[in-house]
Amino acid sequence: MSLPRIEQQPRPPGRGLGLALLLVAAACASAPKPTLQTATPGPEQRFTMSGSGFQTSALISREGAQGPQIDLGRYEDGKAIRGKASGQVINLSVSGSRAQGTWGPGPLTLDVAQDDGQLRMNGLVAGRTSSWTASGERIEGKIGFCAYDLKRSGEVYVGSRSCAGGISPVTVQFPSTILEWQPINIGILMALLMSTP
Repeated sequence: MSLPRIEQQPRPPGRGLGLALLLVAAACASAPKPTLQTATPGPEQRFTMSGSGFQTSALISREGAQGPQIDLGRYEDGKAIRGKASGQVINLSVSGSRAQGTWGPGPLTLDVAQDDGQLRMNGLVAGRTSSWTASGERIEGKIGFCAYDLKRSGEVYVGSRSCAGGISPVTVQFPSTILEWQPINIGILMALLMSTP
C-alpha cells in the first residue's frame, strides 16, 4: 500500500526570512539591559568584595544572603528583609521601589529607580545620606560610610573605595543569582554589604 503524496505549495520568496528577522528584532527590542555585570553561573554563587586588607563575601540565593558579615532572609517574595548584617539586626519592609525599616539602632530607607539599564539608589544607609548608581559598566557614588568609583573589567568591577580609613583599590563581583532579586532588593543588598569599612 502506498501513501498518497502531498505536494506543498511554494512560499512567496523571502516570507519565511522576513518573519524570522521580525521575531529576532522583537526579541532584541524587548530584552532588558542588564543592571549589573554578573559572574558566569557556577556551582557557588557568591558576592565578593576585596581590597587592601579586607574581604567581604556572601552566598546569594533567591531566599537570602549568608556570609561572615551577613545572615539575611528574603520573605514574601522580597516584601520583607530580615536578619543581621555587620552584627546589627535588620528589619525592613519593601513596597514597590521603596524600602524602610531599621538596621541596628538606626533607620534605613532606600528608593530605587530603574531606567535604561541602570539602577539609581537614594536613601539613608548606616546613618548617612547615600546616593549611588549601578549599571553593567559602572558603580559609583556614596553608600553609607564608603564612596565607590568602579568600572567593569570582564566579570568584575574594579576601581577605588574611599571609607573612613582612606582610599584603597577594590574589586567587586556579583553572582548571577542576584538578578533573581527585585531591583529594590538588590539595592538593599548593596547597602548592607558595601556601606561599612
